[in-house]
Amino acid sequence: MRRRLPPWAMGLAIAPLGFYYGFISTALPILLRSRGVSVGRIAEISAVGFSPTFWAFLLCPILDVRFSKRAYALTFAAVAAVCLGVSTMLTGNLVAFTAVVTAGCAAIVMFGNTHGGWMPDVIEDKHYSQVGGSSNVANLGAAGLFATLVVVLVRTLHAPVAAGLLGLTVMAPTVLLFFIPLPKKKRRGARETFSHFFGDLYRVCRRPGCVLGLICFVSPTACFALTNLFSGVGSDFHTPERWVTALNGPGMAIACSLGCLAGMWICGRFQRRTVYVVSGFGGAAAALGLIRAPHTLLFFAVGVLVYDFFTGINYTAFTSLEYEIVGSGNPLASTQFALLSASANLPISYMTAVDGHFHTTHGLAGMLAVDAVSSIVVGTGLLVAFHRIAMRKRGKVVPALAG
Repeated sequence: MRRRLPPWAMGLAIAPLGFYYGFISTALPILLRSRGVSVGRIAEISAVGFSPTFWAFLLCPILDVRFSKRAYALTFAAVAAVCLGVSTMLTGNLVAFTAVVTAGCAAIVMFGNTHGGWMPDVIEDKHYSQVGGSSNVANLGAAGLFATLVVVLVRTLHAPVAAGLLGLTVMAPTVLLFFIPLPKKKRRGARETFSHFFGDLYRVCRRPGCVLGLICFVSPTACFALTNLFSGVGSDFHTPERWVTALNGPGMAIACSLGCLAGMWICGRFQRRTVYVVSGFGGAAAALGLIRAPHTLLFFAVGVLVYDFFTGINYTAFTSLEYEIVGSGNPLASTQFALLSASANLPISYMTAVDGHFHTTHGLAGMLAVDAVSSIVVGTGLLVAFHRIAMRKRGKVVPALAG
């Protein structure tokens, strides 16, 4: 009989997702910059490469059709591994490079949503935070390590050898998938699934838990958009580039991973949606602290790492809340998981743009303030709404909060 992985180990199987995201966010700019590609062009390529995180959920209904979650996960991981390896040999042709990287990102997003839709059917509710925490440790830790590996291998080995080794590295964690049990529910065929698709999607999305989750995720609270901008403001704190790189690379991975581990404990004792929102207050406090802090390396490092620590707590709360919303026996588990994940990427995008605009028009203080205030104001409103809903469920609407 095949041995079953403990819940926390099931989350580690998500590592290929972290590998690919680390490649796009860190290794890709380094490789292209070394070939003389401008920063502006690199930003465009990175944006296109990451775009499947927004639109690939439209493809995810196929993940709930006929074949097993394991089969889908292995297939899409393999496609992503091939695309990543091939892309390292196409840096001289930016059009082809961008197309292959984007196709690989779409595949790895499908892989991640397959894993996400699989977990609620094989783990108990009490283990959601364990899997959510370990999956984000694997995601964030894998991203930092793999980005370094890509640069080292591409620069020291022949291109085909480096590409092959990188592809095999992406596939290596998928061995864990063979030790995760498959859902016991019967798989539906394509005709049956798509004939009921819109009705099923309507039913699962109108559940109060899903509605609340979508409201939380698309709002500008706890989106931690500053993680995309800290590497560009090191000069505001008179911090050397090597320290900015260290803080926003390995430093961020370690701080976020520690936050994920703390998030496991916290989410096991408090409501996950509350932890999701309140973790944003921690990030807001770090941002506000940087406004008044002296512009030195020490205070920059403390502020960034504290912000990243709360980011890790938030990631664990987010993933475990997704599992809670999707639940077991959901006929569109991967589709709904993909929808929730896509909704959470939206505020990261628009708040990154808003924060960047305020940095241009109002400087560093303006950027930090708008990010923190947005999180605190909207988060407070959500907590009040959560309290009111809880009181209604108990039949005790608080008069001061009654409409």
